[in-house]
Amino acid sequence: MTPFISPCARLVLHQRPRPGGSLACILTGGLLVALGCASGGGNPATRGAGCGLRTSDSVYAARGPVYRDCAVDSKASLLVANPRIDFQPPPAATACYSAELEFVVDTNGTPEMQTARIVRATDQAFGQAVLTAVAGWRYKPAMRDGHRVRQIVEDRRMAQTMVVAVRAGSPPPSGPPPRTALPRC
Repeated sequence: MTPFISPCARLVLHQRPRPGGSLACILTGGLLVALGCASGGGNPATRGAGCGLRTSDSVYAARGPVYRDCAVDSKASLLVANPRIDFQPPPAATACYSAELEFVVDTNGTPEMQTARIVRATDQAFGQAVLTAVAGWRYKPAMRDGHRVRQIVEDRRMAQTMVVAVRAGSPPPSGPPPRTALPRC
């Protein structure tokens, strides 16, 4: 092993060759430097040039190496196309709701709920409903160099509601209103 002194953090790292020519890093003085190792490595032409972890990703690396979707060979993919989100909008409201979340999917395809957070939401109740739903989601794990790896997943969910007035005594609508009548989200 060759010791390496990180210029930015002044921490001593030991590098071990990994299959495929990339490096695995063992951190002996802190956490942040390991992030560059987890997302670096490999061929930048096939994994996206400049695809490194952000400083804010340090919370995800506490449980081991983690990668962004641009640094893996096969991204983590949700196994259910439209997962159920238990959200009740206020009555008589026409609105668009959206929530962006970020969390880590482990090597078994399960979201690590301790890493899940709402990045942005148009309505806090909708954001919380999506965050709660993440616990039941299952993924096909991300792959890198033929091995399952932990991946940071960015997910955006949207919902749209509208009020539909029906004359008293009329049957309920048989389907959604015409496309032109829907508000734009």
